Amino acid sequence: MKSPPNILWIFTDQHRASAMGCAGDLNIETPHLDALAARGVRFSNAYSNTPLCSPFRASLFTGQYSTTHGVISNHRPLLPVQPELPELVRNAGYFTSYRGKWHASGGCFGHHFVSPWFRPGWEDWIGWENSGKSHWDFEYAEQNSPKIHVAKEYMTDWLANSTIDFIQGRQENEQPWFHVVSIEPPHPPRRVPEIYWNQYKDREIVLRENIDPEHPKFGEYLLDLRQYYAQIKCVDDNVGRIVQTLKDTGQYDNTVIAYLSDHGDTLGSHGRQGKSRPEEESSGIPLLISGPGIEHKGTVSKALISGVDMMPTFLGLLDMEIPGSVEGSDLSRLLKDQTAEGAECAYLQYEHCGFPQKANSVWRTLCKNNWKYTWHLAEGEMQLFDIEKDPFELNNLVNDNSSKAVREELLAEMKQKAESINDKFFDRREAFLKGNNWEYLM
Repeated sequence: MKSPPNILWIFTDQHRASAMGCAGDLNIETPHLDALAARGVRFSNAYSNTPLCSPFRASLFTGQYSTTHGVISNHRPLLPVQPELPELVRNAGYFTSYRGKWHASGGCFGHHFVSPWFRPGWEDWIGWENSGKSHWDFEYAEQNSPKIHVAKEYMTDWLANSTIDFIQGRQENEQPWFHVVSIEPPHPPRRVPEIYWNQYKDREIVLRENIDPEHPKFGEYLLDLRQYYAQIKCVDDNVGRIVQTLKDTGQYDNTVIAYLSDHGDTLGSHGRQGKSRPEEESSGIPLLISGPGIEHKGTVSKALISGVDMMPTFLGLLDMEIPGSVEGSDLSRLLKDQTAEGAECAYLQYEHCGFPQKANSVWRTLCKNNWKYTWHLAEGEMQLFDIEKDPFELNNLVNDNSSKAVREELLAEMKQKAESINDKFFDRREAFLKGNNWEYLM
């Protein structure tokens, strides 16, 4: 009987979907990520269902939307009241292991120990809640001890080394494993080892069409882009080291590898920096899945998929039962059948990350077929883009009379989706319009 595959998730922070060689970005060479794509499937329409660190991470391990699991901002913890992916695979006989940034226990700043109560199912755990200050000299904890250690290496290198140690330690063990390495870069701060910065500090950057070189902050955007690509180059090299270790230890052929991120970064597109926006640069994420059981290797799938679908998809890939609490879709068929359809839509949510909550930062987006449609709690109907014809989102059709029928159809579907997961967004919109300030808050 064939043994179950190992599962490796390489999970970065703030890596947008377009910033890979295999995605056509001329500013970056990512041979190791490209090799993963060539061995499996690259999803070109993968989205962060909430483009913010903690809410996405909570969705990743619960298969629930942020309004269901309750982590609507970086300040709210994920409470262990629903089945989580590591618990389920552990109960199925897997050894579960985690390395790196956790950021799902409500600690927005600081390097504090994460109680095992907040991370059920992990047998082997080395990490921290959130660093946020430096990618050198960062603090971490090991297993269930609150003792704080300090790492002296660059974070990406250190985490790759720790993952390599883990893989080497499993070489003679027949028990299948599920390992997540959560790498904070390319999230700010943008400092990067000199060997990578030297490759990018003077590099000519090919700008996206939605970056204005006349913008007063363009110099800042350009520096940010160069540092960002240098960070991703470092990530790619370390992905190569991890994959080579799988090969050297004879585990490569029986390991399913997923590379993904929690959200992207606007990096000057549309005159913005950072995350938390519905635009493609912020909400689009890289998603590469390769390994045994993946058919049609080298495929680029245009099927819609988002973070909330990852848990049920991997449970489906392992032929495991999916709990009734899961709201995402099992899209494992996309890994086996090139002609299979993806999710009917991608539904994106964002709440204001802070206190007090502000209506002008709350939005919902529905992606369906080639359309991307956004509503704002305070401003109402905000954006409509034909992503296939307008990938840089330069032509907002929300006030175009010819798009009325499309908008009506998408609005009806958005309301239906919200109702299906008990998201009270449109009720809160009505409360806001009536001036009922407390009723529109989450």
